[in-house]
Amino acid sequence: MTPRNITRFGGATLFAIGTILVMATGPVATALGALGGGDAVAGASDPISLTFWFQLAFMRLFGAAVIGLGVVLFWCASHLTFAQHRSLVRVLSVVLGGLSLLALGQQIAIWNSGAGWVITGALLMTTLACAASAFRGPEAQPV
Repeated sequence: MTPRNITRFGGATLFAIGTILVMATGPVATALGALGGGDAVAGASDPISLTFWFQLAFMRLFGAAVIGLGVVLFWCASHLTFAQHRSLVRVLSVVLGGLSLLALGQQIAIWNSGAGWVITGALLMTTLACAASAFRGPEAQPV
């Protein structure tokens, strides 16, 4: 894949992940083992419910930020030169590599769930796609 296609794919992936986090926050949090997910009641003020709702509020905020990053990558896909795309994809491969390691650590130490493996696998595959595109040998620039 070319760096431009990787940028588009990354934008679409981030937009989709952010949308899932914003729209289906409760099920995602519960699948990852959020504290109090099964005991929380809407509007409840007990500590377990409040802890759960605080987690959901942060996840929604994070989801909105991920949607924004996806939109930025879509913009980059149509406004950057080939060299700028390649540079962006190199940076993305390093950043996503760090996120992959963090997600793997969280999966092993905390989540221990199928959803955690999906998140870790998606991050790792995106990291590998970016690295393969960014660090392969020079090629002719597309017209």
